[in-house]
Amino acid sequence: MIYKIKKYICSLFLIVVSLQFHGQSIESKMKLSQGNQDYKNGDFKKSSSSYEKSLSEDEKNIDAFYNSGNSSYMNGDFESARESFNSFISKTNNIDDKSKAHYNIGNSFLTEYAKEAKEKGKAPSSDILKNAVKEYQQALRYSPNDKDARYNLSYAMKLLQNQQKQDQENKDKDDKDQENKDKDDKDQENNKDKDQQGEKDKEKEEKDKKKDPKPNETKEQAIKNLDAINNDEQKVLLKVNKKKGDQKKKSKIKDW
Repeated sequence: MIYKIKKYICSLFLIVVSLQFHGQSIESKMKLSQGNQDYKNGDFKKSSSSYEKSLSEDEKNIDAFYNSGNSSYMNGDFESARESFNSFISKTNNIDDKSKAHYNIGNSFLTEYAKEAKEKGKAPSSDILKNAVKEYQQALRYSPNDKDARYNLSYAMKLLQNQQKQDQENKDKDDKDQENKDKDDKDQENNKDKDQQGEKDKEKEEKDKKKDPKPNETKEQAIKNLDAINNDEQKVLLKVNKKKGDQKKKSKIKDW
């Protein structure tokens, strides 16, 4: 398909060249002729410079706009090519020429898309294909029977559909990945909170143990311990009372 695009632009270029000597100044004609020769020799950078000089001599030389667009396209400067073609479209009243210029703009977008896909190793923005489709449709409005425009339009629309499908799949995948990431982050945060709460509970438990050595003592055990204490107290009292009694006996004996 790329070969077809380039082939058509070259043949279109020759059509414009055959119309170049109408209503132009001598200086502009000479620069235009030089640019055409440079183009044929494959020196697209030099031909672009010649076309610019032709336009500086005579801006009414609309053929120089068109040929400059072709030259920039072949040089890989798609933005400049589109600017030149759009200038040509705005200045010509010929419907067929408008159609051809729109077709070439469509080619520039389609070729740019293929170039970026190859260099980047992934599909470029689908906006490039949308622009290509728009330009081919515009070309067909001016020239409905243009088979090349129809073919490239169909091809660009197919690429666009595939690209949009891929974009949606990528978006769904990204959304799913983000959802999983958010879930993992939330789980980690919850686990962190649990760990922190566990540490706090452990610290509180240690503090409580220091305050009360028997924090987990049962009611029954507490009663037993209390009874034991009471028994100990009673034994102590008995001993004390007994001692007092002995003292009283001794005192009585002593008094005697």
